[in-house]
Amino acid sequence: MNKELNYPVKYAVLELKEVGGYSQGWEDITKGFIASKCFVVESKVKYLSDGSSKVSHKVVFPHKDYKTFKVSLSTRNSVQVEDRITPQYNAISEPYPINIVTDLFDTYEEAKEDAEAKNKELYHSIIRHLDVKYLVKNLDRINKEYVSEMELCNLFEKASLEETEDMVVSYDREIDTTIKKLKREKRNESI
Repeated sequence: MNKELNYPVKYAVLELKEVGGYSQGWEDITKGFIASKCFVVESKVKYLSDGSSKVSHKVVFPHKDYKTFKVSLSTRNSVQVEDRITPQYNAISEPYPINIVTDLFDTYEEAKEDAEAKNKELYHSIIRHLDVKYLVKNLDRINKEYVSEMELCNLFEKASLEETEDMVVSYDREIDTTIKKLKREKRNESI
């Protein structure tokens, strides 16, 4: 990692998307979720009038071009991700290219568990939005496509993790303590 990059590094869940076409209303299509290292460039706590709070983080994932990864896999038969993306700043000192996440993790295992839960939610969301007759006729094909997409997502995750081995996860006591305290308070309210 470059010496000038002194951002905290954490794990987060990256949503892998592809650009949708006409039939999807030109909206991005979520293909899956993976655990990935990221540069944390900003953390924000928003306090709500009911006394609760929401924590969000602006992060930069070092690899997120899933479509190019899939194309290179099919054309070159090799597993590789794009060059590492690092935080940049525009003319008004706003960081880019950012993703906003609500959870940061100290370990890959914690992030992977969250990613797998989101992948299960994605699968159930796909199934829920299908016509019952279509679902009954095509369930095997739908399941095979989902499993195939998850295998590609996992290949992307593995390639990204290999490329970011030199990024050491940092422990920022102040940020982590605040986040854990807010999460603990939120859990206690729901009991």
